[in-house]
Amino acid sequence: FTPTPPSFTTDPKAHMEEEKATSNPYLMDDDFAKDGCAPKCAVFGVVSGNHGPVSSQGASLCYLGLHAQQHRGQESAGILSMEMHDAVSAAATKKRKRDEMMKPGNKDLGRGWHSHPNLTALHPRKNILPKNKTIRAKAYLHKDFGLVTDIFTKEILGALKGGCSIGHTRYSTSGSDKTSHNIQPFLVKYKDGHIGLAHNGDISNFSKIQEQFVKQGTLFHSTSDSELILHLISRSRKKTQPEQVIEALSMLEGAFSILLVTENYFFAGRDPNGFRPLHMGVIEKSKADAKENPSGAQPMFCFASETCAFDLVGAKLIREVEPGELICIDLNNVKKASEFKSYRLPRKYGISPCIFEFVYFARADSSIFGASVDSVRYRCGQQLAREAPVPKGEKVVVIPVPTSANAAALGYARECQKLGFKCEYDLGLVRNNYVGRTFITPGQVDRALKVRRKFGVSKRVVKDAIVVIVDDSIVRGTTSMRLVSLIREYGAREVHFRSASPPVKHPCFFGMDFPNPKELIANRCDDIKGITSKIGVDGLAYLSWDGLKDAVMDCSPSSKTWCGACFTGNYPVPIPQGKTKGDTEW
Repeated sequence: FTPTPPSFTTDPKAHMEEEKATSNPYLMDDDFAKDGCAPKCAVFGVVSGNHGPVSSQGASLCYLGLHAQQHRGQESAGILSMEMHDAVSAAATKKRKRDEMMKPGNKDLGRGWHSHPNLTALHPRKNILPKNKTIRAKAYLHKDFGLVTDIFTKEILGALKGGCSIGHTRYSTSGSDKTSHNIQPFLVKYKDGHIGLAHNGDISNFSKIQEQFVKQGTLFHSTSDSELILHLISRSRKKTQPEQVIEALSMLEGAFSILLVTENYFFAGRDPNGFRPLHMGVIEKSKADAKENPSGAQPMFCFASETCAFDLVGAKLIREVEPGELICIDLNNVKKASEFKSYRLPRKYGISPCIFEFVYFARADSSIFGASVDSVRYRCGQQLAREAPVPKGEKVVVIPVPTSANAAALGYARECQKLGFKCEYDLGLVRNNYVGRTFITPGQVDRALKVRRKFGVSKRVVKDAIVVIVDDSIVRGTTSMRLVSLIREYGAREVHFRSASPPVKHPCFFGMDFPNPKELIANRCDDIKGITSKIGVDGLAYLSWDGLKDAVMDCSPSSKTWCGACFTGNYPVPIPQGKTKGDTEW
C-alpha cells in the first residue's frame, strides 16, 4: 500500500476555521492550559532484560515517569505492560528446580503422577527454550480519563505485571477528547503478534492517508491520528517487524515521538524534523542489588519525553533520541545501549525542533533538545531586558507570572540591574495550586473570578509601585488582562507587561494546541499599541524572534534550526488544507 501524495498549502489562513469547543469533565478548569494554549502529550517507557518474576516493576516506574510529566497532559493516561516468557513461566521454572533436587523416580509430573526411576534417569526433563524461538508474552493494559494519581491505585499497578512497559498521558491535539477510544497506549493484535503504541505529536498527512484506508474498507476504532501508525504497520508486506515499523514511519509527515512494544522488540523513535523531545536513560543496578537479586541484575532502560522523569525514577540520561532515529531493542538482548540497533528515517525537510517547548510546555528542571529549560528561560529574560528594559521611576518591581515565567523574570530583573536600571525582583503573584474542578457555568460568575481563584496578589509588593509583569508568552490575552486589572486593584501606580517570547499569530499542526487563530490577541489587534490598549497596561514589549533564537543558542542545544511557525508562519513541513482538530471527530 502506497498512499498518493496529499495536497498541501503553506498558507495558514486556510486553517482559521472555528474549532468545536470541548467540555471534558476530567480536565481541570483553566488550571493547566494557558490562555487556551494547552500542552500536548508525554510518553514514558521501560525495557528490561530481566525476564524473571519482576512483579509490577515496569508499571511502577511508568507511573512515576508519567507523574513527573503530568504537566504535558491531564485529560487521560494509561500504562501497558508486557510480562515476558520467563515471567509467565516463573512457576514452572520454580517447579523444575525443585524437581531437579528430588531423587530419580520421584519426579512430580503433576496431577499426582510421578515418573518411573529408569525413565527419569534415561530421559531427564528440561525446560529450555529452543534457540531463535519467539518470546511468549502476556500484555496488561489499564487506561482512563483523569490525572495519573487518580487513575492508578496500588492494586491496579500490582496487576500490571512485567518489566517492559510503556505509558502515555494525554492532552488531545488530534481527535476528540470525549471518547475513551482515543486514550493511549493502544494495544492491537495483527499477523505477527501484539503491538502496543504510545505517541506524542501530530501527523500532518493523517487525513489524506486515513481517507485512502477508509475507501479500501479499513475500520478505525478511534479518531486519533496515532491509530494510523498501527494500520500502516499491519498493512506492511515487509517480513520483519523492524522493517515494518521503518516503512510505516517513513510514510508519515509531521511530529511523532513514539514508543512501540511487541513480543520481540521495543522501539523508540522521533520524526525526521525532531519536533517533539525524546530521551533515553538507564537505571543501573548496584553490586549489592545484583547480589541480593541475581535474576534482576540487568540494567533497565528508560525513554521519556522530558528528563525530569528520569530524575524521579533514578535514571541516568544516556542521550537524546536523535531526529529521524528509530532505536530497535531486541528483547532477547537488553544489556548494553551500545548494542541497540539504530535506524534512520528518510529526511525531506531538515531538522526543526519546536522552540515553544522551551518557552512554556517543558518543565523548568528538564533538559530537552540538549539544553536546560531553566537556563534558556533565564537567557530569554536577559535578552528581553536588552531589548526592552524596565521603565524609569521610583519603586520599580519585576514580578513573574508563576510558575513558567519565574526564570525569565529573574533573568530580566538582574540584566536590567546590570544595565543600570533601578528595579527589584519580587513575588507579587501567588499561585493557588489547589484550585480543583469547578462546575460553575460561565454565565453564573464574573470572568475575573477565574483569575482570582488561580492567583493571589501580594499587596506589600505592588502597592504604590511601578509593576513590570513578566510572562513567558501572551496567547489569547484574557489572563493577562485579568492579572493587570487585579494588580491595579491592589494599588499599583503603573503596570507594564513583558513577554519572554514573540507574539503568537499562527496555528500549530505538529502537536501543540492553540486556540483558534482568530482568538489570538496578536491577530485581533493591528499592532503592539492595540494590544497594549486591549490588555490595559501602560507599556508592553515582546522578545523578538531573533532574540528568542539567540537566547536558545546561548545554551548550546543539539539543534541549530528551529520551528517557530506559531510566531512566524513559516512551516518547516507542508501543512494539509482545510483540516482542523474537529474534522476527525465522530
